[in-house]
Amino acid sequence: MFVLHSLVLLLFLHGQTFAVKDLYILGLFPMEGEWYGGIQAQPTAEVALDYINNDSNMLPGYRLKVIWNNTEVSYASSSPAMTDMNRYAYFFRLVNSEIYRNYPRVGLIQQFNWTKVTTIYETKQIFGMLMEHIETVLYKSNIEVIGKHPFRESPKEAVQRLKAMDARIIIGAFYEKKGRQVFCEAFKIRFSGPKIVWVLVDVFKDSWWKVNDTDCTYNEILSVVGNYFTVSDFYTAFDTETEKDDNGITLQQLLIDFYKKTGNKTPPDPEWTQATYDAVWVIAHALNATMADLQNTRFRLEDFSYTNSYMGELIKNNTSKVNFNSISGHVFFDKNGDIQRRTKIQQFQDNKLVRIAWYDKHKTGYKFIWNNSAPILWLKGTVPRDSFKTDFVPIALTEGLYAIMCVLSALGMLLALSFLVFNIKFRNRRIIKMSSPNLNNITLLGCILAYTYVFVKGMDIRSLPMLCQIKGFFLVIAFSLMFGALLAKTWRVYIIFTKAYYLRKRAPKDFQLFIHIGAITGINVTIMVLWAILSPRYPKEKKLYHSKVLDPDNDREVVDIVWYCVSDYDEHFSFLVFGFQTTILLFGVFLAFTTRKVSIPILNDSKAIGLCIYNVIVLSIVGVPISLVLNEKCSLEYGLISTFIILGTTVTQCLIFVPKVRVKMCCIFLYISLNSLLYSTQVLKGCLLSHRRPCFR
Repeated sequence: MFVLHSLVLLLFLHGQTFAVKDLYILGLFPMEGEWYGGIQAQPTAEVALDYINNDSNMLPGYRLKVIWNNTEVSYASSSPAMTDMNRYAYFFRLVNSEIYRNYPRVGLIQQFNWTKVTTIYETKQIFGMLMEHIETVLYKSNIEVIGKHPFRESPKEAVQRLKAMDARIIIGAFYEKKGRQVFCEAFKIRFSGPKIVWVLVDVFKDSWWKVNDTDCTYNEILSVVGNYFTVSDFYTAFDTETEKDDNGITLQQLLIDFYKKTGNKTPPDPEWTQATYDAVWVIAHALNATMADLQNTRFRLEDFSYTNSYMGELIKNNTSKVNFNSISGHVFFDKNGDIQRRTKIQQFQDNKLVRIAWYDKHKTGYKFIWNNSAPILWLKGTVPRDSFKTDFVPIALTEGLYAIMCVLSALGMLLALSFLVFNIKFRNRRIIKMSSPNLNNITLLGCILAYTYVFVKGMDIRSLPMLCQIKGFFLVIAFSLMFGALLAKTWRVYIIFTKAYYLRKRAPKDFQLFIHIGAITGINVTIMVLWAILSPRYPKEKKLYHSKVLDPDNDREVVDIVWYCVSDYDEHFSFLVFGFQTTILLFGVFLAFTTRKVSIPILNDSKAIGLCIYNVIVLSIVGVPISLVLNEKCSLEYGLISTFIILGTTVTQCLIFVPKVRVKMCCIFLYISLNSLLYSTQVLKGCLLSHRRPCFR
């Protein structure tokens, strides 16, 4: 059995009593239906039989004749199902399998760097199997099928789904009648334009869009199809139509005889005409070889019957060995009974298909050979994208904002160092000595670390992943030293003026308070060390798809990225850290509230210490939620947190030390600090809009 698209040639051999015996073959031709290629296949088969019967070297003593019938329905021999030799052991075809054509289809998609495609197809077996196979090839080629849209009757809903998902590169498989319906429905919903590319199965006749069987005009259909692509077999093997093949026939002669056979009523399709011609000659060559094999046996060709397995296998084996150069190219079969023809890629340009490339096998494998005389056309002059291009842009921490905060932190550190020098130099003076200078030094050290955190927080965690660990240590230790020292001094006031009256105990010494500070710091450091060992933090990006910005003019979307530090057990260790700090803060509130009315000249900064504690508590209560809520607003979060740290730290050290220095120095420091803070708030808003420095949390 031989099949050419819808041409089926079944062999019947009937012995005659004449000198020349007639051998009948059955031709099944679709003269109507979704694919009516039989109109051209039937007369071509008659012409080819005339050539064979007039060739003295072919089947001497026999005359081939065809008995044909109109199948009325088209079924395609290019179906992938027919490759199964276990089911169709006697099947050979003269057209490429759709499976074979899938490789140049996928290669075409790769050629333009498309990685996302959508499929829409009519629920016919051939199209369903085609799509099933091409999905496998696409997957192996790292091309994603983002949507599959089969339809049986009306393609309306399938086309609507295409538009809803913003399909760009669409592989379509349907006969031309359904094709007109598909493109008509697309026109109705304005699903067209330079962003959409169709790759269609090549089953459409010339001027297929002009058939008036939809409620759209052919111009409306043309406005949708654009410059679509097709992949089909390439048949013309010779440079001219006058070169002879191995059978002694030229393409020019075949076309002339075709016109004679049809009375110039049916224009030949060069491709299907050549394929039909090849199919008839394959039968002749196979029977010719079988006739030779039967010479020394008791069988002759006319003895064939469908129950004669010996002759059936002989004809099958001789068919598989057929090998000749035809006007269409080299004709031979692979192990599956398939021919592997050179394929061509065509693009629809100026209302006709133009060959833009060939796909053929070379020493290094299959590759495209581009037709330089027929360049690819794009409606906008550039290759369209397969989807909205997604540009991932790191949210930037503005250089201006970072610079301002670093300058303010540097001024704060300079102020802390100045107070530290002042505190050490005048530590024996009564006003300094009575305020526990050693504890004040610890407070200033904590302030310096807090200022340092502002520098570290804005650094690049991608290039320095260890910053994810270091940042936490800076902030926790700074808090432990600064607030721990304030808490220790308040604890001493509390002991002296509340518990001492009842317990008759002496006030705790500095070294005892150091132990308390060390305990607080030690617990915090222990938690941080365990965190670093058991669940180390590392940089991770977060893509903010919910806030993406569409840029339809440039066919893209912009998605912000924020980098942050994370670990497997972040929640657990964060709970421990914040829980411990909250406990300390609540204890500080208790001490500050209990000693709020204490005003003893000998403890000249008791009220200032209470104010410092309130200051730290308020800024902590405000700062922590801000860091959680604004974690995607990089510059705003960094600016506010840094401002709180700088403000809280500066206020703390000023409340403790400004009353102890001369008025002139106080005014200088306050002037510098307050004016710098005021300036930073004025430029903060402008800086937030500038994206220059990568933002890291």
